[in-house]
Amino acid sequence: MHNPPDLDGPFRAPAARPGGDGGASVPPELRALVRDCLDHLDELVGRYVREVSAFDDYEATVPPEDLREAARACFELLLRLIGGLPVPEDLREVPERLGRRRAHQGVPLERLLQAVRMDFRVLWTAFLERTRPEDMPQLTRGAVRVWEAVEFHTVHVHAAYLDQVAVLAREQEREQAALMGRLLSSDGRDQQLVAQAATLLQVNAQSDFAVAVAPPESQQELRRAVTARLTGQSAHLQQHNGMLVLVARLPHGADAPPPAWLDGVACAVGPVARGLARVPDTVRVTEAIATTMDGGTAQGPVTLVEAWMPVAAGRLGPIAGMLADSVLSGLDRLPPHERERLLDTVVAYCRSGSVATVTRELYCHRNTVLNRLSRFSELTGLHPTRPTEAATVLFALQCARSRTV
Repeated sequence: MHNPPDLDGPFRAPAARPGGDGGASVPPELRALVRDCLDHLDELVGRYVREVSAFDDYEATVPPEDLREAARACFELLLRLIGGLPVPEDLREVPERLGRRRAHQGVPLERLLQAVRMDFRVLWTAFLERTRPEDMPQLTRGAVRVWEAVEFHTVHVHAAYLDQVAVLAREQEREQAALMGRLLSSDGRDQQLVAQAATLLQVNAQSDFAVAVAPPESQQELRRAVTARLTGQSAHLQQHNGMLVLVARLPHGADAPPPAWLDGVACAVGPVARGLARVPDTVRVTEAIATTMDGGTAQGPVTLVEAWMPVAAGRLGPIAGMLADSVLSGLDRLPPHERERLLDTVVAYCRSGSVATVTRELYCHRNTVLNRLSRFSELTGLHPTRPTEAATVLFALQCARSRTV
């Protein structure tokens, strides 16, 4: 955090202390100019205000009276520094107050620095107008002192501005996090809350949004992807229920996040949220997908279509175990190695629907595959070759796995 400017820097302590002798090194001609300008501050302020008022950024954001008061304080500070005069405590804080206020008002930094450095032009013009031709060499020798005073002032305004921008950014991040936390924990029906979130995120509440959730082991991957690939996109990252949630506005007409957004990131991706009000429900679904991701084995995004079985099995509670027992209990009489062989064959067949593919995958004869499928049907009463029964078998196997996790 930037502190009030140290006026004992380039202009040492005697120039800043009442009664000091810092003016001893100031040429008498320059000191006389300084005192005359202090007596005619309104002239300098008026000239400065006319110049700066022409800047669009100032005319739109800085009230005229604010501009005049700031200019008066700045010129008095600069003149006292140039002339080696005592600097009252309230003037010491002028650069910091100016930088922070202009940051609050949203004046662009480059425009602020341009306006601050214009102090030199106004001061030098005033000095030239008050200098006789024969005194010009003395004034020229004092130019460095004038420029150093303006640059000293500019540096401290700049530092205070950047400090305030950082403070405002942190405040905005906290406000966004608090508001998005309320939205994600809601049912999406509070239209005022949805509108506030849309305003804060600077999005249309009716837009489509992508939702991705990263479990703890892949959160840094997701952060890096957002930083590298979603620059310029309306995107927000939020810690929620121990996971990292990404909510990003989709390009118009997109039905899914562009593949380049999350390529290689092990995360869960939910269905598209049609409107900001649907985001809370989508986040809950996506978090459910993320809880099924097995210890970082995923190599990229996992969708609901891919993860619906473990998600559904996890929501069945005790029913999942009962279903697994009802379907698979007929296999309990088999030795473990035979049971595993049958299940491997059934899963491979359900995955491809082709006996030929299974024979290549498991390195066995076609008749062996058919015999194992037949044996499974005999023990369980379900036929993996029938699509509806195959789905029941696969889901029962998922329920069995969920029970052991």
